[in-house]
Amino acid sequence: MRVLFLWHMHQPAYFLNEDGKRIYYLPWVLQHALKEYYEMPYMVLRFDGVKVTFNLVPILLEQLQDYANGRAHCRFSEIAKKPADSLTEEEIKFILYHFFNISERTRIRPFHRFYYLYRKRGKVHEIEERWKYFTVQDLRDIQFYWIFSAISPVLVSRNLILRELSQKKEKYKEEDKAALWKLIPDLIKETINLYFDLAREGRVEISGTPYYHPILPVLYNSKNAEISNPYTRRPNFTFSEPENARKHIQKTINYFREQFGYEIKGMWPAEGAVSSDTIPLYKEHGIKWIATDEEILLKSLKTGDRDRIYYFYELDGIKIFFRDRELSDLIGFAYSQRSEVESAMDFFEKLRALYHRERKLVPIILDGENPWDSYPERGFKFLETLYSLLNKCTRVVTSTFSEVCEEEKPEPLFTLHPGSWIRGDFTTWTGHPEKDKAWKYLHEVKTLVKDSLTSIAEEELMCSEGSDWFWWYGDDNFTIYFREFDELFRGHLKKAVQYAGKSVPPFLDEPIKTEIQSVTPDVHSAAYIEPRIDGVVENYYEYLGAGEFNVKVMSTGSMQSKTHFLEKIYFGFGREKFYLMLKPQPSRQLDKVKIYFEDGKFIEIDLKHPTPVSFVEFAYKKVVEIGIVKEFLPPHLEIKFHIIVNGEGLSERYPRVGSFKIKRLTDDEIDLVW
Repeated sequence: MRVLFLWHMHQPAYFLNEDGKRIYYLPWVLQHALKEYYEMPYMVLRFDGVKVTFNLVPILLEQLQDYANGRAHCRFSEIAKKPADSLTEEEIKFILYHFFNISERTRIRPFHRFYYLYRKRGKVHEIEERWKYFTVQDLRDIQFYWIFSAISPVLVSRNLILRELSQKKEKYKEEDKAALWKLIPDLIKETINLYFDLAREGRVEISGTPYYHPILPVLYNSKNAEISNPYTRRPNFTFSEPENARKHIQKTINYFREQFGYEIKGMWPAEGAVSSDTIPLYKEHGIKWIATDEEILLKSLKTGDRDRIYYFYELDGIKIFFRDRELSDLIGFAYSQRSEVESAMDFFEKLRALYHRERKLVPIILDGENPWDSYPERGFKFLETLYSLLNKCTRVVTSTFSEVCEEEKPEPLFTLHPGSWIRGDFTTWTGHPEKDKAWKYLHEVKTLVKDSLTSIAEEELMCSEGSDWFWWYGDDNFTIYFREFDELFRGHLKKAVQYAGKSVPPFLDEPIKTEIQSVTPDVHSAAYIEPRIDGVVENYYEYLGAGEFNVKVMSTGSMQSKTHFLEKIYFGFGREKFYLMLKPQPSRQLDKVKIYFEDGKFIEIDLKHPTPVSFVEFAYKKVVEIGIVKEFLPPHLEIKFHIIVNGEGLSERYPRVGSFKIKRLTDDEIDLVW
């Protein structure tokens, strides 16, 4: 049986071209460069019987090269390098806010001094009163650990200077910071070279993505979004840029050839976004294979038979692979909550259980950098154990996608449902008023500069076509950097206009996202409810008419993540009370629930040692049921709140960022329904 791993590595264009320089506004390329981007090929290097495919998005590699070659003018890096005794008040607050916005579990807690300073900082809202208590030494140590915590322990163990810096643990000097930063460019170059050294040895295959990571089917023709999901909100314009779609593909092929002397044979389209009308684009540029999600295949074949995903297919001369979503999501989401060794062994057994399949082809495709910060040991033990098992196994063999294309015969495919690896459609990037407004901005700018594009104006314009900007608009994904993403998207458009020699239209100064979006219900409440508060849902009718938030999967950043505690949150109004019902995931143990309302009021419920709470009735057995006297609620038609759940030594916020927003049910609405 052949197992095909594809690890997708991607970051959007975090820079703007200004006065001949690239000014970087967010640091995530640097923060992943020497951790995940190094460790992933290093793990393959250790096991000579393991083959994988690394999908490297060109705009990511380009930014890594900027940092390696001194071309990246990054505000985060500059403040990290600045002598701590000359930091301004604004810069100190910048450090205290931004330099702890990394994984507490894998990048802060492992360093005692860094963790101490993190606790000293307190909550974000406490920075204003606490910043003045940080000494110069405190600040210098934070500067040091912000970048040192982003370096793989493997690299630390292999480098004498890094080892010596690690052993110091605290009271770092400016000379220590300088020594650390001096190493980084060469380490990044070593990381990039490692991928291509492995590829030249035949140990890995390198595939690519259309250059700036656009949702190619929507860029090619926005009507693909409506075909994919007829319920998608229709914008008041049509977007169709087939020539620009071609440029993204051709630019990728040229980049790998010119920069690395490497001819790519396959592509993972951005977000697994495919459509029948984009297939000829890949073929005309010599691409042999692409890959996407299993749901696309099932919709294309109009079947529910998942056995069909264990074949590969050919449509109009292009081979197409469909990832096993269940296995891919186990690595991406579920296994981070368990022992890494146990998870790897469980995954290996699941692969062995598939051995009886006739064609025995299992594509496993997911993000290569994002899952590991959630793993107890940053995924290192998981990959080490899994690769070790695969390295010894003769029945389950790892292969590259091109090897399969050359050695096996595909099944014919006659149509391809347009969609992506999220829900099998494009609604993550289109359909919401904010997302469609962003597409409209892009459309109007492209129309404005169409006849006057310079090379740098075209680069800025193509940067703005990346999927990430549209991902963050709307109310389905959240980041505390929503303003920066909005400004970067509009910044790329402004620069495109400026470099095309045109006047910037005023609408580009208008933010598309003006606040952290509130999360609206998946199902709205429609009738009064009066459930019995006993911790058990005795029958279907108790919550008939209740509203619902599906929180099992929530956005935590650039990918969606399964939550630890809850599956769903139900809410509803009775004549006298507001009700919440929290449905835990199987076998989860909850200790406390805290509910925070927008007016500053909050409720704290101890489920482990129940004590009475004013205005509140609650019970916890199979579910958590809460009834809150209406007088306690904010006196508004719209109610905003968030929930924090504690248990099993963990704490989780719902939603991750922002607030749930619900509308108070009125008697008039009830009368209208009935």
